Amino acid sequence: MYFVVTTMTTTGYGDINLQAAPAGVKIFGILMMLSSAALMTATLAMITDYILHARLEKFFGRRKLRMKNHIVLCGLGHVGIRILEQLRRLGEQVVVIERDESSRFLDEARRLGVQIVTGDVSMPSVLEQVNIKEARSIIAATDNDLVNLEVALSARNIRPDIRVVLRMFDASLASKIRSGFGIKTTFSTSALAAPAFAMAAVDPSVAGSFYVGDDLVLILQIDIAAGAQLVGQSIAGLERMGGLSALCHESAASGERRMHPSGEVMLAAGDRLTLSATPDVCQRISAANSGREAGG
Repeated sequence: MYFVVTTMTTTGYGDINLQAAPAGVKIFGILMMLSSAALMTATLAMITDYILHARLEKFFGRRKLRMKNHIVLCGLGHVGIRILEQLRRLGEQVVVIERDESSRFLDEARRLGVQIVTGDVSMPSVLEQVNIKEARSIIAATDNDLVNLEVALSARNIRPDIRVVLRMFDASLASKIRSGFGIKTTFSTSALAAPAFAMAAVDPSVAGSFYVGDDLVLILQIDIAAGAQLVGQSIAGLERMGGLSALCHESAASGERRMHPSGEVMLAAGDRLTLSATPDVCQRISAANSGREAGG
C-alpha cells in the first residue's frame, strides 16, 4: 500500500522499487503508473473546472439557456413534481426553477432528465436565464399565492403573449385573477380537490372531478353489479340518459379494455365502466347499479 501511494502521487522516495522484481510485476507497475497519471489528471481537471465555473458564475452571472418552445415550471413541491412527471410523459421539454437547493424532489427531476435552475423565481433575471422569451408557457406552482402571481406578471412583462398557468390556494383570489389580470388558466387546487373529497365521502366510486365553466363534472368508476339495472344495457342506451359520457369499458369476460367504447357495447356483470357525469346523474347511475330506484 505504501509503494502504491508513493507511486500514484509521483513521490517516489526510491526506498522501494521494482528493479529486482519479476517481469510480470514490472508490467503491473508500468500500468499502475500510467493509470495513476490519468487519474490524477482527471481529478485535478474536475476540481479546477468546478472552481472556475463557480468563479465565472459569481462575476458574470449564470449562462442563459438556449432552449426554445419549452415549458418553464416554477416550484418543485408535491404538486410541482407531479406536473413535471406528467409533462415528461407527454414528451415535453421542461426547465425547472426551484429556490430550495435541498428540495427532496431535485434528484427525481434530474432522473427525469430536465434542466434545473436554482434561484428566486420572482426575479426577472432568473426568468431571463431560462430563456422565457422563447418558452411556450410558464407554470407557477410554488406554495405561495403571491409569489405565483408575481412570477406570472414578471413573465408577462418580459413576454406579453406567453401562456401562463397559475396555481392558487385561495379560490376567490383565483377568480379575481382570472377576471382582473386576464390569466384564464388560474386554478385553485383546493377548489378542484374539494368536490372530489366531498363526493368520495358520499359515493366511493367517484375517482375525480373537474369544472367545465361553473359546472362540476365527476369521474365515476363502477363495477357492474350482478342483477343491477345496468346489466344488459348498451353504452348508447346509457348515454341517452343525458349528462354523461362513457370514457372506458373493461370487460370482465375477456379483460379487454376500450377507451371511448362504441354505443353497441353491452354491459355485463363484473364489467368496469368509467364515465364522466354531473353529480345528479352520478347518483342515478349509482342507484341503477345497486338495483334500487334513484332517490330511493
